[in-house]
Amino acid sequence: MSRSSKPEGAGQGPNIASALRPLAMHDTRSVVENGEPPILSAFVTRSRETIAQLVTQTAGLIIVIEGRKEIIEGVDHRHYAAGDAFVLPAGARVDVVNDPDSETGFYRALFISFPRELVIEAARLWPQFIGQEERAGKPVISADLCSAIVHCAEALSRRIAASRRVTDHRILEILLILAEQGILPLVPKYVDGSVVEAVRRLVRHRLHLPWTAASVAAELSMSEATLRRRLRAEAQSLQMLLRTERMRAAYVILADRDADVADALAATGYRSRSHFSRHFQESFGTSPSSVRHRKHAQAA
Repeated sequence: MSRSSKPEGAGQGPNIASALRPLAMHDTRSVVENGEPPILSAFVTRSRETIAQLVTQTAGLIIVIEGRKEIIEGVDHRHYAAGDAFVLPAGARVDVVNDPDSETGFYRALFISFPRELVIEAARLWPQFIGQEERAGKPVISADLCSAIVHCAEALSRRIAASRRVTDHRILEILLILAEQGILPLVPKYVDGSVVEAVRRLVRHRLHLPWTAASVAAELSMSEATLRRRLRAEAQSLQMLLRTERMRAAYVILADRDADVADALAATGYRSRSHFSRHFQESFGTSPSSVRHRKHAQAA
């Protein structure tokens, strides 16, 4: 159940991704266009940087061009190298570590933010991709995706006389390629996202906090009644969600790290060891100490 590993298919596109380097010569993340961050941003640094509690307002594609990136979401640790790409969903809450390349001394990456209205438009144009199951792994930086990004960058930079409609079409081309890869699910207009997924993303990074319906609802800008109603519509409850996320994190902590049961309790917000052990036994059919002892036995 380890999440501290490199994603499938890593390293398939460093040569193709290098063609995107001209788009990431200078750091542009601080640029603001019409009061909004740009759709295409370049992240460039010559020193290690840590970004804590990054929250993505819209879904976005990140492409590592030079150096390495680590994404930390709760107990999940994901590592990406030059040529790797991944999609962060809207509402993701993560910690980020960017490390420059040991030879060149630079970290370079591109971030393409997908406006929600264009994701909805893509769902209207290509309904066959609505609700499709996401494939394991990550986006492949193929020649067609690279070309689509370059063309989109040309329109966004105004180096060519591109209308808003043309620019939108170029962003839609990227969305279509990602949808065809099964990486980015398209969202129709009448779906305002999964509240279950929103709650998971909210609490996963802060499982030690004493979450209540009131605190979760406030974070999601809705009433407690609306939160409960929408969770019921997805056959879930807040209590079920919190227990599932806490038990999942506890298993990873005990099975994959040099930690004891007390560490797992603290990380997952349990005050009662007996309640923690009972929930763990119900979830995995074994005790927390057994999982920890099994790990040490394997190491020996």
